[in-house]
Amino acid sequence: MDNNSNNLVAFIESARAKNASDDSIAKVLKEEGWSDKEITQAFGSVYERLTGKKIPSRMGSGTRAESAKDAFIYLLSFSTLGSWTFALGSALFTFIDQAFPDKVFGYGYVPASYSIATEMATMIVTFPIYFFVMRYIVGDLEFHPEKFNSAVRRWLTYLALLIAVAVAIGDLVTFLTYLLRGELTSRFVLKVITVLCISGGVLGYYLTWAKKRNA
Repeated sequence: MDNNSNNLVAFIESARAKNASDDSIAKVLKEEGWSDKEITQAFGSVYERLTGKKIPSRMGSGTRAESAKDAFIYLLSFSTLGSWTFALGSALFTFIDQAFPDKVFGYGYVPASYSIATEMATMIVTFPIYFFVMRYIVGDLEFHPEKFNSAVRRWLTYLALLIAVAVAIGDLVTFLTYLLRGELTSRFVLKVITVLCISGGVLGYYLTWAKKRNA
């Protein structure tokens, strides 16, 4: 235990000796900038000294198995998110190609019906999986609010944000490149807008998600 932790434990013990309640002590410490985790650990040390016993750990809580399970759930949600958003973008691209055919290549080498069938099948399978996985995650966070600050959630959420930002930046760079070359076409502009809308929606949702904290 470092000096800060020792000082925190000593303060809690002194305050409790003066009949201060644990809630009031925790409130004062929060106002002084101590995190919930630091306060909880300090109170745990105090209780262990009082009882002479270590605080028992709940089965599965904080274990590698629990972290692996959370990582699997979040990776499943992000992979299905990527699948159905990519399929949605591809389907919209196909509709744009049909509305604004290329004068050189026409409608392309693959019939539109084939592309649409593949994209629709992907969305039909992956979107419901994503929806129910996210419902599970939200329910799990409501039941275990301490997971709002878990490393797994934060790392994987910011990874999704990084990918969304990278896609949006790449899309804007491509748009400006064609604009400066004077090679913009209606179909290209519509595709740029499509990518920006999808990546922007994902970015906005997960940016809000990343800011959520345990109340």
